[in-house]
Amino acid sequence: MSTSNQSTLEVGGARTIDQIRKDGIDKQMLERIAAERQEMQRIKQEQKERLPGQFVALKQDKETRTFLFTGTYQKLEMPAKDFVTRQIIPGKMVTKYRFQVYDVTDPDNPSDTAIWERGYTEADQVLYWLEKGKTELTIMRNGAPNSQKTTYNIYPANR
Repeated sequence: MSTSNQSTLEVGGARTIDQIRKDGIDKQMLERIAAERQEMQRIKQEQKERLPGQFVALKQDKETRTFLFTGTYQKLEMPAKDFVTRQIIPGKMVTKYRFQVYDVTDPDNPSDTAIWERGYTEADQVLYWLEKGKTELTIMRNGAPNSQKTTYNIYPANR
């Protein structure tokens, strides 16, 4: 097989059954397969390590909830998404924090363990209060549904 013919095969990918049986899969493709499998394993492992529980969110302006933080949280690097289209922005990553909480807004009917996922700004506030020994925090959303300008007031619950 000539060198020019081999490069044509790599580009075109058209190889005969006999060539595949004799030579196997080319090195470049094997490397690509290995990288793909490694990424699949990483995702599978991340899913295994995810904190148990359903995600909770505050969706309405002035919505207020009281969460009891267990002290367990995860810090994750995730692909950034465009706020409007929800499409991943290639090459841009954001840090998210997933806090394990109980929703104790109704003290007589607390939730099962849940996950509250937030970015750096809210995580900094939550970690501040946790560091001070305050695990039961009231969170109030300030912002219309789907607003990019939403902020949260986070302070110890008065119980």
